[in-house]
Amino acid sequence: MAAGNFQASLALTLPFEGGWSDHPKDPGGATMCGITQAVYDDDRDARGLPRRSVRESTAAEREAIYLRRYWQKAQCEALPAGADFALFDFAVNSGVSRATRTLQRIVGVAADGIPGRYTLAAASRYGSQYGPSALGDALCHARLAWMQALPTYATFGHGWRRRVMGEHDGAQLDDTGVIDHAFSMATGATVAATQRPLVVPKTYLARAA
Repeated sequence: MAAGNFQASLALTLPFEGGWSDHPKDPGGATMCGITQAVYDDDRDARGLPRRSVRESTAAEREAIYLRRYWQKAQCEALPAGADFALFDFAVNSGVSRATRTLQRIVGVAADGIPGRYTLAAASRYGSQYGPSALGDALCHARLAWMQALPTYATFGHGWRRRVMGEHDGAQLDDTGVIDHAFSMATGATVAATQRPLVVPKTYLARAA
């Protein structure tokens, strides 16, 4: 299993999330390094701290949010290497429930959006049956297929595809999409540095039905 992959996964995801953004077409509003104002408000409320602009959030706060609200909530550490990162990046971009339901459909369990023991056991069997990189690869292909069906794909699809697939479809050791990083992590190869692609409003993905 992929114990301890959170830091490596976060380092690969953060360049995709960009820095400060307040895109006028993004219903999520102000965002700092991928953390929306609403998520930051909720986190500050839970810690009994006064609200403030997400632009004032610290790197430590953002890292803790990514750990608690995405990595741990999606049970990424219980997944095989590579699949843990693929699910984490999907969850950050489109929500834990969406990412988990996609994983569940792939491994053949009830798609309830809750990553319980049956989901994790099925994910482990999937990797054993099809190979160490198969689950991460399947997640990325299913993620892109879902994106392509969205009405906003014509506007934002170039950036979304680059994030998931890199410059070329499928997994290559020298490419920088999520599928490429997941393959490298699953096979123990050197992980290429993530290049900063186009940053597009993430809440179009998080809120799509």
